[in-house]
Amino acid sequence: MWNVTDWQKVVFSDESRLVWGTDDNRVRVWRCPGKWYNSPLTVLRHTACTAGVMVWGTIAYDSRSTLIVMRGTLTGQRYVDNILRPHVGPFLNGLPGAIFQQDNARPHTARVAQDFLRLFQTLP
Repeated sequence: MWNVTDWQKVVFSDESRLVWGTDDNRVRVWRCPGKWYNSPLTVLRHTACTAGVMVWGTIAYDSRSTLIVMRGTLTGQRYVDNILRPHVGPFLNGLPGAIFQQDNARPHTARVAQDFLRLFQTLP
């Protein structure tokens, strides 16, 4: 069982798309538990491209990385070249005993990204 000291070593990372405007191109269905899809409850969406920006960052117990703006589609190679190598590596090297955490997004699970992360301790 992990304690507070163990969790203080974890460096959490994630990316998020921030949309300029009210439409993020997601369909939302509001329903009561146990009820199935009901088309009158669906919120319509518009299908044109929506202006926004994708950002990535990390937080740890007593520190954080800079917020990185990502342009274009993030692939495994771009994740290594634009985020892991220039930002995550130096950040983790500055935190002795750090454990890197990321979700299972495709760029994160790509072989090239996993190969790079073998240099660091990661949260399974």
